[in-house]
Amino acid sequence: MTGASSGIGLEIARGLARHGDRVVLLCRDAGRAEAAVASIREDVPGAALEVVLADLSLQSEVRSAAAAILDRCPRLHVLVNNAGVYSARRRETAEVIELQLAVNHLAPFLLTRLLEDRLAASAPSRIVNVVSSLHRMARLDMDDLQAWRSYRHFGLGQYAVTKLLAILATRERARRLGGTGVAVNCVHPGGAATNIWPAWQRPFARLFMASPAMGAMPVLSVAADPAFAEVTGAYVTRKGIEEPSPAARDPDLAARAWAASEAMCGLAPGR
Repeated sequence: MTGASSGIGLEIARGLARHGDRVVLLCRDAGRAEAAVASIREDVPGAALEVVLADLSLQSEVRSAAAAILDRCPRLHVLVNNAGVYSARRRETAEVIELQLAVNHLAPFLLTRLLEDRLAASAPSRIVNVVSSLHRMARLDMDDLQAWRSYRHFGLGQYAVTKLLAILATRERARRLGGTGVAVNCVHPGGAATNIWPAWQRPFARLFMASPAMGAMPVLSVAADPAFAEVTGAYVTRKGIEEPSPAARDPDLAARAWAASEAMCGLAPGR
């Protein structure tokens, strides 16, 4: 469970703990992770919780986190890629990758690749990627994924692109993992008042958006509800399974985005 220290991620982790699952919280900050564990255990005494620390903007730390998870978890039944970031101005990571691209798409893409063999060996299992309806406004330029030329709308354009890439990767991974017992789906949780919004916007978000607990509900359904056991390659919202944008359903674009993502993560072409 990535991005589990606050917001929707914390509520998803809480829900999985209530379900009786052992939950590994992948967080960036140790103090916030400890607070999240304490919060969950207030509601679910004796919850089986562990913490792995990683800055998901850095692929080196994604790889270290995956190694720690594989070491601790001989079986792995659910992976929820929830962590995300929004930045109004273009920023780069220490690995010289645009920040939103690094966290919102490449980190879950790489983490999933590193864990998918364990997920397949533990089947039936599920991969759940948290995305956004904002993918519908994306203008994907495969020659400018790092948004050198196209960082527009105070970063919302690039945020939309990263979420479109995440949906394309979800659908392509579902195709590639067909028949393995691993269900791969993505969820738009709806607008929720979380820390992804800049500090000055959060009071407005709390007034007009759903609570993190409400946003967590469709993610928990896809992660744990028996009704989704046989569903794969789907885009799910609070209303149920819906169609994403035409671009998100383009198999040729998905194949190109997949190859570009592998290259940016330093991965050999996979299955």
